[in-house]
Amino acid sequence: NIDLRLIHYVTFAHNEQMYSALKDSMAWQKAEMLSPSEFKDEVSPYFNTNNKKYIAALKTSECWQATPGKVIEGLRSIGIQNGGMIKEANHLVSVEKNNDKFKAVVRNHHGEYIEYHTPLFVNALGDQGDVFAKMLGIETGMYPVKHQAFITRRLPMLGKGGNPLDMLIDRRNYKGFVAVYGQQLGDTGQIIGCASPAVEPSETHKNLKINSQDFAEIVAETFIDWIPEISSVGFQALWAGYYNEPRMIIDPEKGLFLGLRGQGFMLGQYLARLYVDALLGREVPAYFHRLKLEGDAILEKAFK
Repeated sequence: NIDLRLIHYVTFAHNEQMYSALKDSMAWQKAEMLSPSEFKDEVSPYFNTNNKKYIAALKTSECWQATPGKVIEGLRSIGIQNGGMIKEANHLVSVEKNNDKFKAVVRNHHGEYIEYHTPLFVNALGDQGDVFAKMLGIETGMYPVKHQAFITRRLPMLGKGGNPLDMLIDRRNYKGFVAVYGQQLGDTGQIIGCASPAVEPSETHKNLKINSQDFAEIVAETFIDWIPEISSVGFQALWAGYYNEPRMIIDPEKGLFLGLRGQGFMLGQYLARLYVDALLGREVPAYFHRLKLEGDAILEKAFK
């Protein structure tokens, strides 16, 4: 039970360039293009008919949402059932490679240092990934960028047919952000969303404890432009985390599993399966090799 629910992604086109990119993407995903006159029927019965910012929207199928904590617990359970061990509150201190073996030094929750020797090391260390890659002589070119998020108070279901509001995405370069997006949780009715900064270096290593007024204003403005009725709802919480930029690196030969950013929750489990397939010598899709360190990486903009 992970509260799995199938949803749609709705990406708005604000100009012809975005419209063409979305139209091209229909070749590799199940989707339909909506005209503004269809937004009220296909996106939300509460959609603002006075919103004239968009010329179309792409509505994709076969997407999903679930409660992240339950998904993580499910994955942990699978690992334990298959003989794995989970070390709580442990921190990797250093890693080095001697011949064909890795030596990893870990500090446990008692403050003790433990040395692990292993033929396989997978660097899935998020914003610290580049730090430990450098210890192994690997230059990833990645850096952590602060991304801010919000969740509202509980709301009635706002989507088509009384369903939760699908993932709505606005990719205008506007007021210092290049993407505002969010969806309604099926179990609570809360809207949870995020915004991507336009100037990423300015958000590198920024303090995660502080949310900016600019962020609160841009997400509020965008969502209220979509659905004016939620203007009085208010935020329940604001927070931030690090995304690795500027690319995704999935490279079994170098032990790298980094840079998934907002796609991580949706794609991470599938890519992990391909990662294991590659390690075992099984066939993987051709695009998987593009994700290697030396590949063209399928840059983040390819998903936009």
